[in-house]
Amino acid sequence: MQIVELALNDIVLDEKLNLRDRLDDFTVERYADSWERLPPITVFEIDGNYVVADGFHRHAAAVMLGLRKLRAEVRVGTFTEALDFVASVNLFHGLPLTRSERRRAVEVKLRLHYDWSDRRMAEELAVSRELVAKTRRMLIESKQVPNNPERIGADGKTYTSAGLPRDPNERRPTGKPIAQEDEPRPAREPSPAPAKARADDVVPPWETREAKAAALSEPVAAAAPTIDEMLELMARQLMDMINWTHADGFLEAYRGAAANSRGLFQTAVIKLAARADQLRKA
Repeated sequence: MQIVELALNDIVLDEKLNLRDRLDDFTVERYADSWERLPPITVFEIDGNYVVADGFHRHAAAVMLGLRKLRAEVRVGTFTEALDFVASVNLFHGLPLTRSERRRAVEVKLRLHYDWSDRRMAEELAVSRELVAKTRRMLIESKQVPNNPERIGADGKTYTSAGLPRDPNERRPTGKPIAQEDEPRPAREPSPAPAKARADDVVPPWETREAKAAALSEPVAAAAPTIDEMLELMARQLMDMINWTHADGFLEAYRGAAANSRGLFQTAVIKLAARADQLRKA
């Protein structure tokens, strides 16, 4: 990898490598105002072209500023490697991904690494195992990835899906700790494939799909969350906020916050408590 200055006209924008629904105008303006403090964008040199993998908002800010060159970290690789990089990078910095964008990243990563365990995928993308498992089920049902009974864990070992190791400290949405499971069972040697052809002689799409086709695949329609799922999600989010108020230094910072900010916070808490009481009495 190296950081160089590239002519803006030499930089290629491929929408298949942009997992966002759209560019955020406010973010582009903010980046333009703080241009000197921004890190270089990341491009992949693919077949002699410099293709943006990370930095679509910064590229738009450079265009807004009328710049002719842009600092870029250049990586040499394939489209598959670029797509693999893109599916992870925006989860950890820059403008946070929306719910649909985060799910899109999980879909792309699962299409490229369908043999990874749910736990490994969740750790790689910093998302919940529930999201990975639900997305995998939808991709399997739509025949976009195979229902592979063997998965590669974070330790690089292959396990059957029933014997994948779990973290004893992991928690379910209800907040109850998950009991330690039996020792993981290494996967058995796969049985020889039958000699007969598949039904209707159709080759599963994951055996022929190229990386670019994976990016082009239409998102799988998400099932509407149940009321239980919604309540569990809201409960986790509220507990996260409560835990923030117990973080070291929060109390001191709160005392020094502007009166208007504290007022907004207290008003929101009071409204939430009142609404919770209404629901309790319903």
